Amino acid sequence: MKKVAPIKEKIEKQLEKMTKARRRLGLLRETALLRFRWVPNIRKILEYVAETLLEGAGAKPLDPKLLGESVTRAKLRAMGRELRHLQDFAEEVADEPRRVDSVEGATLDPADRRLCEWAAEQRREIMRLAVRFERRVGPAPDKADD
Repeated sequence: MKKVAPIKEKIEKQLEKMTKARRRLGLLRETALLRFRWVPNIRKILEYVAETLLEGAGAKPLDPKLLGESVTRAKLRAMGRELRHLQDFAEEVADEPRRVDSVEGATLDPADRRLCEWAAEQRREIMRLAVRFERRVGPAPDKADD
């Protein structure tokens, strides 16, 4: 007989998985957009790399049976995940003054502090939009626990 975990534990486990996944998935994008901003068309290069990886993996058109939901719903769910990633990145920018203040002798320009405050406001707006996406699309299809 399978042991049923309390709902709170399941939710915490799922939230932890989502947080880790967002961080891992965003690493390449953040690195490229932040560290290689001087490269013309870096977004296009990222798209090309992603397409090449998909082709190399033998990618086929999206199959609703494999997705467990319609392609449209899966794409909207992916957009919501992108918004959550953007929310995390905005939070990182908003937290910059605290990180700078914790380093002895480091200072942050007042204009940059105001930008960090603005990033915090934008983070809340992005979060609201992400929540709207998640509510509209509904819960993710059931998958076996990893």
